[in-house]
Amino acid sequence: MLRARWSGYEIDSSEAAYNVKVKDPANMGTLVRAFLTSGYFVRSFYLFSEVQMKRLQGWVAQREPPEAKIRQALDQVISKFGDTRWSRIGVRNLEAILNYVGQHAQELLDAQLFRFELTDEEKEQYTDYDIEFEPGSFVDETDFYSESDIPVDGVVMVLECALEKATKLSPAEQGEARRIVRRAGREMDRFERPFFDESWADLLADSLEQGMNITLRVRLNPDATLSITGRWMEDGQFLFDYYSFLLEQAAKKAEAEVDFDMIY
Repeated sequence: MLRARWSGYEIDSSEAAYNVKVKDPANMGTLVRAFLTSGYFVRSFYLFSEVQMKRLQGWVAQREPPEAKIRQALDQVISKFGDTRWSRIGVRNLEAILNYVGQHAQELLDAQLFRFELTDEEKEQYTDYDIEFEPGSFVDETDFYSESDIPVDGVVMVLECALEKATKLSPAEQGEARRIVRRAGREMDRFERPFFDESWADLLADSLEQGMNITLRVRLNPDATLSITGRWMEDGQFLFDYYSFLLEQAAKKAEAEVDFDMIY
């Protein structure tokens, strides 16, 4: 399941979620690779967190021979740790790692390899939210408004990605993008005019030429199923139709099913 978040021009912004079904966990990495290489994402992907890969490397080293594809993939990824703030990961290694996790989901769950206890700061935050969460239980990400508050427990991998600019789309898709922007602009203009008496459509159109960062998070759930979740933040929640359009197109290329929700 993939999920997304954004904040908008309003002070009280809302969120959105999108879900992509993982029908075949053993080939989850292949699904993620197809999604990310669909033509709607910039081809640079970075790991947000390194600890999961190090844990998996140690676990795999006790079970697989040195020439195993998974060991080579993990060694290549981990060799880049520390070079920059976040380490890049190629789609081939990403595919190999996530397919392996999908094929050994129950074993990894039994080993509690991706079990993470709450920090004191998280415990305090959840008290403020009036949310009860115990490591080892299901995580409903819609309970958490900020991505930084979502429990790490169960998380296998977190990626920083970026959606392509509108100019990278096909002519037909660029036309659809302009229609979405004009429609959103008209809806905004009904409430108020923006600064300098520009139309909201013009301001929103400018947003289409900016790279949009989006995260992708893989989680191993307590029942050994796998979910894929992500969030984004952008300067205009009224472009939800545009970004959901891009994600729908990416899902079609990956032959996946996608649906969307609003989170308030």
